[in-house]
Amino acid sequence: MLHLFTPIRTSLLALALCVSQVGCYSDESLLKRIRNHAIRTRVDEVELGQFRVTLPRNDRTGEMTEIDIRIFGESFRYRVNEIEEELEAKAPLIEDLAMRTLRETTRQELAEPDLESLRGRLLNSMNQLLTDAPLASVGFYDVRFIRH
Repeated sequence: MLHLFTPIRTSLLALALCVSQVGCYSDESLLKRIRNHAIRTRVDEVELGQFRVTLPRNDRTGEMTEIDIRIFGESFRYRVNEIEEELEAKAPLIEDLAMRTLRETTRQELAEPDLESLRGRLLNSMNQLLTDAPLASVGFYDVRFIRH
């Protein structure tokens, strides 16, 4: 009769299992990796400014629409200080770029529930101006549309 679990086979199996597990798990290094990943992927907001722009008159109705908007960008937390310094240094350029982008807004874009097209255009324009395209998304604290 064949014995599957002879003492030699059992010893060899236990040794193989022990050897295969050596060095595969280090709780300290795993915890450090997870902590670093969490810190590097945490997103924080960066204020881009408050803007007030008047759009051209509507050809059909003659109405003018004014946009009063406060914009923020989202970026990884570890880059926020660097981005804020760059925003401060390039403040006039940022303001000009944001105003030009807002003035190009169409009435169809304003009708979108989440203003996705406007967000996308603002994100692209800001990332072209800032070093290494640091913004992951653009959002709004306050948005008001005023018709005259």
